[in-house]
Amino acid sequence: MRMLFKSLLRNIGRASPSAAPRVRTTAELMAEGRELFDANDLVRAQLLFEDVLEIDPGHADALHFMGLTGHRIRDLGFALEYFERSIQARPNDAVFHSNLGSILVQAGRSEEAVVYFRKALEIDPGLHAARANLIFILVLLESVRPEEVYAEHVAWARIHADPFLAQSKPHANSRDPERRLRVGYLSADFREHALSYFITPALEQHDGAAIEVFCYYSGRIVDDATRRLAQYADHWHDIIDLDDDQAAELIRGHGIDILIDLSGHLRENRLLVFARKPAPIQVTYLAYPNTTGMRAMDYRITDGVCDPPGATERYYRETLIRLPRCMWCYQPRSDMPDVSPSPAKKSGGVTFASMNGASKVTPRMLALWARVLGEVPGSRIVLTTVPEQGRERIRDALTQAGVAAERFSLHDRLPTKDFWALYADIDILLDTFPMNGGTTTCEALWLGVPVITRSGAIFQSRAGMSILGSMGLDELIALSDEDYVRIAVDLAHDTNRLVALRAGLRERMRDSSLTAARPYARALEAAYRDIWRSWCIRPLQ
Repeated sequence: MRMLFKSLLRNIGRASPSAAPRVRTTAELMAEGRELFDANDLVRAQLLFEDVLEIDPGHADALHFMGLTGHRIRDLGFALEYFERSIQARPNDAVFHSNLGSILVQAGRSEEAVVYFRKALEIDPGLHAARANLIFILVLLESVRPEEVYAEHVAWARIHADPFLAQSKPHANSRDPERRLRVGYLSADFREHALSYFITPALEQHDGAAIEVFCYYSGRIVDDATRRLAQYADHWHDIIDLDDDQAAELIRGHGIDILIDLSGHLRENRLLVFARKPAPIQVTYLAYPNTTGMRAMDYRITDGVCDPPGATERYYRETLIRLPRCMWCYQPRSDMPDVSPSPAKKSGGVTFASMNGASKVTPRMLALWARVLGEVPGSRIVLTTVPEQGRERIRDALTQAGVAAERFSLHDRLPTKDFWALYADIDILLDTFPMNGGTTTCEALWLGVPVITRSGAIFQSRAGMSILGSMGLDELIALSDEDYVRIAVDLAHDTNRLVALRAGLRERMRDSSLTAARPYARALEAAYRDIWRSWCIRPLQ
């Protein structure tokens, strides 16, 4: 069928049945294939790359673009095969190594991914994508010390961001400490995205007399969430088609006093806009669980649980601003389902789950989950967002720990409503460590599913503690592996407690600071005012 389709495509546009087709070179085929790939015409592009490989089976670029097509359609096995073959064909191509590392991250093989990112940087120390990918994955790894993670972030900034600061011009913003402030928020995720649940309170509840809100959107998707968020802003600007210099000049021209980064080092970030220092005060907030590493980023918003005073400052290049309660305020979507009846009450068996991505599921967590299942007869566990190519290691770890295959199920990424529907059959969510969940934790609690978190010493392993603590659920916070197993097992054995928790969690969340939008917005704006006053009394430069 594929060969027939290829034949049909090749015959399109021929002058006549008798006309002999001109034999095209591999360079011509690659040029056309890349053009189709850029236009997202992946079937036709792949056919052309296959044509190149029929002529030259070791053509490195054709092999690599075959891998890229697999990546784009989320066929990770296909992508892995062709990325590996492209590296065999051209071993010293840094981009090839970096892209293979990215696929391994998606498959949950993070330790292997680090090897390829480091190899890419050994070949080309200035490859931005490889260094950005490396620092992102290091945040997830328990084997890497926080000092090393910090050093790698600073190294990224020193090469890619800090040099722009020398070109920054002085800011002419009026130094009136009590005037109405111009606050800008910049993100690629003003859409149906986890960010929208947490940025909504800050935008919707902003004090218009004290704060004039500018939103800079660097994404292409426009949906209902985009339109809703745009209504909360005083000014909305799409900057996706502006380069970093142009975006920085636009922001500077608007006289922004405080510019807020909502991405950190996540996908499609615009940190290099911030590197140009378009606003006198720049703050990173919400999305990324670590430092930006940049000299141009002045502050990072957190709280006293995620970053206890005196404990973590050395891991950030920014000065920490601690909000008085939890640093997050959750605004659930209006179309989320009602809390369902307790599945354990109906079935008599307990279902655990991990709803975080495969990259957060470490060998330690798999071992702990196996222990929990071993102590709760008849229980099972559901894991989501696990692509097919990331399942073997999970299956092997659980079965080797004595968990029968019928006691666990693995799902790939699901549509949002199908994902929420799974909660109707889940009794207890087991948080990941060292990278805790955030959005998944809040969603589970809103849907009546208690979450057990394992807390550690640094931000990414204390998010669960901050969220659960804001609801008074300290009994679900584990400070050690032994605590984690004990809390999970005890809760699973107490069906009456499970039923009561499920029935009351949504109301408990409504009554907590975690969803108190107006007080949260006032606390956030008080922090803005404090750092603005500090800037106003600094000596002119």
